[in-house]
Amino acid sequence: MPFSISQRLLAVLRRGDVLPSPGPVAAGGRSPRGRAAVAELAAAVPGLAEERAERARTAGLLVGWVAVVTVPLWAVVDLATESSNAGTFLAVRLLCEIPMLLALVALGRLPLGRRRPELLTFSVLAVVQAEVAWMVTRSEDPRYHLLGLTLAIYGSGCVMVARPRWTVALVAVSWAALGLASVSADDGLSPGDLLAVTVYLATASVIAVLAHLRRYALDTRELHTRVRLEREQQRTGALLAQLERLSHEDPLTGLANRRRWDAELAELCTRTRQRGDVLSVVLVDLDHFKDVNDRYGHAGGDAALRTVAGLLSARVRGGDLVARLGGDELAVLMPGADAERATAVAEELRREARLLRPPGLGAARLSLSLGVATATGADAYPRELMSRADEQLYRAKTTRNAVGAGPVPPGTPEPRPEPQPAG
Repeated sequence: MPFSISQRLLAVLRRGDVLPSPGPVAAGGRSPRGRAAVAELAAAVPGLAEERAERARTAGLLVGWVAVVTVPLWAVVDLATESSNAGTFLAVRLLCEIPMLLALVALGRLPLGRRRPELLTFSVLAVVQAEVAWMVTRSEDPRYHLLGLTLAIYGSGCVMVARPRWTVALVAVSWAALGLASVSADDGLSPGDLLAVTVYLATASVIAVLAHLRRYALDTRELHTRVRLEREQQRTGALLAQLERLSHEDPLTGLANRRRWDAELAELCTRTRQRGDVLSVVLVDLDHFKDVNDRYGHAGGDAALRTVAGLLSARVRGGDLVARLGGDELAVLMPGADAERATAVAEELRREARLLRPPGLGAARLSLSLGVATATGADAYPRELMSRADEQLYRAKTTRNAVGAGPVPPGTPEPRPEPQPAG
């Protein structure tokens, strides 16, 4: 069952800055998450703590300026009901305006107003309560001033954006100020007036505290909801980013897949034509890959692919793209690299592939056949560039462990069909 009003009141009196978590309640009436600090919850959402502080400051400025304007205007009531005390009461009101205005200036202009808006708002209301309590005990008819004594308490409980302990503290200040004013007064209140003041102030105190507790509980529940929504959005964003990465990544090698390759190739060809730049492609094929699969099984073939993929990733520049186009065919996309640079990289990859020792393949050696094609300026089109690279790869496959680059000699057999996307 949810926490009762009395339990909430005790929680505020004991700790003030925490409320029971609005999450599901376990057997025995205790939340499995325990008590959550509001400050920690607010810190879980970027900018939320600052937003809550600004709300508290805005509410404090509203309550404070209403108090600063209303307190001297109440002198009109003094003239109508307290003609003998009107001058003294007006002097006291104007004197109390000084600390109230100082607190409001700090609330609106100084960094303290953004760090501790509740404290400054409480200070304004505490001055009002001390002033009015003094007038209640010296008034000919305390009913009118008693109304003013309760207004600040209602304002704290219903308008002030702060923890409920501030309303509890204001209630305590009101009672203490009333008690001190009664003791210091010459005549004091009559028994009937004292009873009326006690009942009236007690009623206002209970209503204001309970209203603040209820409002604070709803605010805390809203805070929990915002934190949960923020975390869900972050989790959803992470999942979407992971799905986006997986949709462009080959699951076996961790390289880009054919989908990403086609997109990047088309974009870079367009950019190359626009800027008159240069773009090279290196197609890579594992020699005798079927024999590796037949002898060592698919696990051995997978190990060979992963090892070669690691070699390609380690030897290319940061701006190059390495992809698995399908089966045992890999590729390197090299923006800004001319034919000489791309051929040198291909030769380096061919030589280093002979030194690879994939796990599970024993003393078996790998070799690569590589085809290099380059496009410049207006000649950069994906289909034509891939076709020329495939022709060079076909040349290299005639001897294997070779790099095909440069013009295709006359009489070279027709190239094989362009590889299709895996799956």
